[in-house]
Amino acid sequence: MAVFVELYAKGSLERSLNVTFLTLIPKKANADEVRDFRPISLLGSVYKIVAKVLANRLSTVLGHLVSSPQNAFVKGRQITDSVLIANEILDSRLKDKLSGVICKLDIKKAYDHVNWHFLLYLLDRCGFSGRWCQWIYYCISTVQFSILINGSPEGFFGSTRGIRQGDPLSPLLFVLIMEALSRMMNKAVEEGLLSGFQVGALGSDGLCISHLLFADDTLIFSDSNPDHILHLRFLFTWFEAISGLKINLSKSKMVPVGQVPNIDVLAVILGCNITHLPMSYLGLPLGAKFKSKQIWDPILEKMERKLAGWQRMYLSKGGRVTLIKSTLSSLPTYFLSLFPIPVSVAARIDTIQRNFLWGGMGEGKKFHLMNWSQVCQPLHLGGLGICNVRLFNRALLGKWLWRFGNERETLWRQVIHSKYGSLPGGWTSAPSTGPYGVGLWKNIRKDWAHFARYLRFEVGDGTRIKFWTDSWCERGPLKESFPEMYNISRDKEAWVADHLNYQNEVMTWSLNFIRPAHDWELEVISSFMDVLYQSGVKGCGPDKVGWQKSSGKGFQVKFYYKALLPSIGLSVPWKIIWKTKVPLRVSFFVWTAARDRILTVQNLRRRQVMVIDWCYMCKASGESTDHLLLHCPIVADLWSCIFSLFGLQWVMPKGVLELLACWGEGRGKSKIQDLWNSIPHGIFWVLW
Repeated sequence: MAVFVELYAKGSLERSLNVTFLTLIPKKANADEVRDFRPISLLGSVYKIVAKVLANRLSTVLGHLVSSPQNAFVKGRQITDSVLIANEILDSRLKDKLSGVICKLDIKKAYDHVNWHFLLYLLDRCGFSGRWCQWIYYCISTVQFSILINGSPEGFFGSTRGIRQGDPLSPLLFVLIMEALSRMMNKAVEEGLLSGFQVGALGSDGLCISHLLFADDTLIFSDSNPDHILHLRFLFTWFEAISGLKINLSKSKMVPVGQVPNIDVLAVILGCNITHLPMSYLGLPLGAKFKSKQIWDPILEKMERKLAGWQRMYLSKGGRVTLIKSTLSSLPTYFLSLFPIPVSVAARIDTIQRNFLWGGMGEGKKFHLMNWSQVCQPLHLGGLGICNVRLFNRALLGKWLWRFGNERETLWRQVIHSKYGSLPGGWTSAPSTGPYGVGLWKNIRKDWAHFARYLRFEVGDGTRIKFWTDSWCERGPLKESFPEMYNISRDKEAWVADHLNYQNEVMTWSLNFIRPAHDWELEVISSFMDVLYQSGVKGCGPDKVGWQKSSGKGFQVKFYYKALLPSIGLSVPWKIIWKTKVPLRVSFFVWTAARDRILTVQNLRRRQVMVIDWCYMCKASGESTDHLLLHCPIVADLWSCIFSLFGLQWVMPKGVLELLACWGEGRGKSKIQDLWNSIPHGIFWVLW
């Protein structure tokens, strides 16, 4: 705390706390040139704590300072927002058959060239106090660098510009610097010096997007007017003069959209190279055709490279399950968050994971002991909890449907609304009947009917919630709970507010039917009114939406994924199988035994393997899983010996699954309980 008191009172700290060591990290194997290394800054712990506190305070106001085209390091904005916006506005441009260009900019050594005086000027213009500006200036200007050579620091030197990689403040300060470019772009568009891409209705009613920023990843959208490209070149020069950040035009790319016969002239004016769609933006495809298989090739190649390294190691099946869950299943998550996965690609990913699980080192053909759909079931339903990639894709895309109804002011939502419109209530966009093109939202939107089943609305003033068809009561949609009332209602599309009266803090319901109620309907009407008055409607405030499967009323991908999983599994005592303190490979074997999938003689013969049907221990016919592990006379003696050690009389159940289900109840102290729980695992493993 003394450090913070000194910083607050004096605006500075002991200079030795701001010493930074520089070291080089190779970007690739066998690096032998300077450009093959990446310098990183090693900051002191005390300074990092101070900078983190300042960064946390700055992050709370950053969203109010930067404009909507910036999506980096701002709470509530995500990296995929920029990719969705870029694909949607590109799709609109192509469908409108309008030409234009996209410029993907490269900023030369972005952090290293930041002008300190311009940064302080921005902080002052944003309304930060002089004391705050003094703190920031201390953090960036009192740095003393020392280079680590063979692990030892050599010399000290200062700097006159730039911010450090690894400093918690640096990403947020850089976003403020880039806001200057964003404001300059907006001003140029307002003055008619530049023109962006139009989304929605052409003219003043549409939404114009001229640029997207994510830290130093910048996209510029412009028409093919040479004068506008020249103005853009001037703007970059002015931005470099005031901020110190130089657009590296030799590494920047210009992409023609539609028919641009003068693309060579435009590239010469701007001084950059020409490339073509599709291209990569923030690690995701931009301009790729709907459900293109080629965009998934890097993911498949990465998975196969991972496997190539693992297959050289001896891994138990338990270890393979761990690697699949922790690594393989997570590799495509970034793509799955925005792009629909083609059926053939999903099948290929399943095949890669399936072959690795059952085949391991790839030495010949191995038996796949269980159907993959069952393997993907949760543990409590008899599966391994491995991700079903198609359903996981739907669950990730469902997050966009949730965000559309809850994020009213974000740029991506405005783009979708301008392009497709919104249904009454504004919880989702209007459906699209046109071709898919390179847009992504149409595919996301088509799952709305299924997604909406899991939503539960919380009534505020009731102006955005349908009285009959939305789920806002405990019993679900009133249309389904009280079909008799729905059939005689006068307005079947009424809002909750149409039937809600709220005066003098007293709430009443006013209903309108096409005819008076009959005597035999009075009981239904009474029950109907009880539901309305017990619904907890506030009668004021904004309407909200929650998630039925969540006690916290918020959407999470895992909730929707669980809802999508078909409940076709077998209920198993998963805790005794997987939570027992034994090696994971042993738990995996017990799981296969519980599912009757170990390769006994009986199971081999089912797989058309011709072997003699007899038990190798008792020499009797019929080696099944239950016989081998429970009922073989030799095995029965072993079980009896174990039970006698615990002073128990035990009637052996019919099968392995039943044994595990009744095992593990109350053995006293935790160590004895752990020992007791591990007995089936140990016996099964030794017998096998």
